[in-house]
Amino acid sequence: MSVIANLDEFILEESEHGIFLTLTADDDQTLRVRVTLDDLEEIMEVIDEVFGVEVEAANDEVDG
Repeated sequence: MSVIANLDEFILEESEHGIFLTLTADDDQTLRVRVTLDDLEEIMEVIDEVFGVEVEAANDEVDG
């Protein structure tokens, strides 16, 4: 297991090989991991619990 201290940036990208989350620390240490949609949902839940930030699903934000 790797630890990224002092998170500076994160990039979420989708390719033909899957969804990838790239995390970069302020010391330029980088970690790139392949994630699933379920992983992303869990990540958002943890962010909400830790920081108290409510994130709505993209479908809920679209006014139709």
